[in-house]
Amino acid sequence: MTRAVARTYAVTGLGLTIAAAIGTALVQVFAPAPFISEAFGFGPTAMVGFVIEGLCWASIGALLVIRRPGNAVGWLMVIVGIGHTGSQLSISIASAFAAEGSADGVRLAQLAGWVTVLLQLVGVCQVAIGFLYPDGRVQSRGWILFMRSFWAFAVAFVAISLTQPGPLQLVPALQNPFGFGPDLRGDRPMAPIVSVLTVFIFAGLGISMTSRYRSAGTVERHQLKWFAMALGVSSIGLGVLTTGAIFNSRPVDATGLTVYVFASVLVPFAIGIAILRYRLYDIDRIISRTLSYGAVTAVLALVFALAGGGLGVVLGSLAVAEGQTIAVAASTLIVVALFGPLRRRAQDIVDRRFDRSRYDASLTVEAMTERLRDDVDLARVKADVLGVVDRTFHPATVGVWLRRASG
Repeated sequence: MTRAVARTYAVTGLGLTIAAAIGTALVQVFAPAPFISEAFGFGPTAMVGFVIEGLCWASIGALLVIRRPGNAVGWLMVIVGIGHTGSQLSISIASAFAAEGSADGVRLAQLAGWVTVLLQLVGVCQVAIGFLYPDGRVQSRGWILFMRSFWAFAVAFVAISLTQPGPLQLVPALQNPFGFGPDLRGDRPMAPIVSVLTVFIFAGLGISMTSRYRSAGTVERHQLKWFAMALGVSSIGLGVLTTGAIFNSRPVDATGLTVYVFASVLVPFAIGIAILRYRLYDIDRIISRTLSYGAVTAVLALVFALAGGGLGVVLGSLAVAEGQTIAVAASTLIVVALFGPLRRRAQDIVDRRFDRSRYDASLTVEAMTERLRDDVDLARVKADVLGVVDRTFHPATVGVWLRRASG
């Protein structure tokens, strides 16, 4: 019965998400209209990102619901997918009605805008996943109390956002058709108390993941690494977006929202890989490679800029075009020459810190190779090879096969 309910939920949720994506495309084709001015970063690029992200959340969440029906993470992911994709359908409809300019069009645009706010606010489920990941349960009784406070704050936040009078929370160009009571925002896009509580929520998320990692076993630590890596990428856009909402009285720029949306596509993929097949890829190696290549790219960019600027000054006596061409070519040659040695050095440093087992294994194999060059004792060579293989790869069984000499 549980699996039947889970399958129905997964198929229905994914179907709604796909329908919302198709509906968004149809509205853009048959009723094209510019996005409502002063919307919360909504725009054509962000809309595409939200639709893609919603489809990823819903499809991977539906797979998790079917494969792991007892894990709440998949169930929440389906809701997040519906919210992201459905909000783009509603904001497209709101923009189309607002473009008419009639009184009825404005009222319908306000209703569609209110639905957009409602659907976007299901993002609180996305935050909740961080406290429940990867097994779908909180880690202790203390965190149960925290989660109750979180859900109470989430309900209050949604209620305030949907009933606050004046401009809609995320679409300030439209008035809230159901607003009443005082406006707690003042002249800012978000009420200051809500912004402060949001900071505390995300701080609690970081503490929760850290404490869970410390008490986790090997499998769960691999899963948490996937999740943390994806969150680290998406947090870049989230930081830009949140900073603009807290410290600016102007409408939020589309840049932060667009970066955040496209970067957040990594999160559902990381969750799906980690829960279903956490050993599909070597996460430690991916992290070490990402860090090393990122560091090398930053250093080489700095070298290129300094070399180009310095050579440009030195070659200033030449014609402007010729001097710039020579400076760029010389800087490129310097960067190319430095890439190999710098990459190996950076990889060595990062491996020692983030991929220690692989680094130690590499050193062990190199040391064995040096010893075997001068060792002629077959029994000692066999013992050495078996010992190194056991320490490096930890196989269930190990043996050495020697071919008999011919003749």
